[in-house]
Amino acid sequence: MTEAHPSDAILARLLSLHPKSIDLTLGRVERLLAKLGHPERALPPVIHVAGTNGKGSTQAMMRAGFESAGLRVHAYTSPHLARFHERI
Repeated sequence: MTEAHPSDAILARLLSLHPKSIDLTLGRVERLLAKLGHPERALPPVIHVAGTNGKGSTQAMMRAGFESAGLRVHAYTSPHLARFHERI
C-alpha cells in the first residue's frame, strides 16, 4: 500500500472546491441583460473577431465584402484598446 503524501489532503480539498462541470451556456448573461432592460439592443450591430491567428485577414475580407455590398463599415484593429499596458 502506498503511503499518503502530505499534499494529498490539500489537493483533495482543492478538487472538492472546483466545479465538476462548467456552464458554457449564455443563460446567466441573458438573465442579467433581461433584468437590465436589454441595453445591448440599443447598440449598433457589431462583429467581434477574436482568436489566435487570422484576425487581420478575416477582418479585411469581411470589411471588403460588406463595403462591396454597400454597407457602412468601421474596423478597429489594434493590439490594445486604449493603453499599451492592456497587452501585458
